[in-house]
Amino acid sequence: MRLASICIATVFTVAVSALAADTPLYAKKDCNAVIASAAAFHQCYADNLAAANAALDRLYRQLMSQRVFTIGSRDGLRDVERAWIVYKDKECDYEYGKPSAAQSEDYWLAHADCEIRVTEQRIRELLGRPSCSGGDSICTPHMR
Repeated sequence: MRLASICIATVFTVAVSALAADTPLYAKKDCNAVIASAAAFHQCYADNLAAANAALDRLYRQLMSQRVFTIGSRDGLRDVERAWIVYKDKECDYEYGKPSAAQSEDYWLAHADCEIRVTEQRIRELLGRPSCSGGDSICTPHMR
């Protein structure tokens, strides 16, 4: 009976994870639709980066507003998020080099694409964390 419960829980977790992977994390524009105009393409990436950062910020604020933390603490989450911001910058600098005035537009687009990708990964990580936004006794993982 215990093995059956574990198997059912595993299947449920995998199904929720698969659903979450297909669910849009935020309103993201299709930049390929405006590729003919360099200015519009650049603006599309800037808009997507801003939208990804806004989605992460909303989720972070939601998690920080919890009354109970099943893992860690409010201070711990704040510290981890500050470290993650440093990680994101270093990861994209590692992949594409540090930004400079001499860099081309293609460089900026690649760097922005990296920041969007890493931010989306972070949103998925935070969505998978347990939260307790419903009170002291209601603690469940985020399921979107």
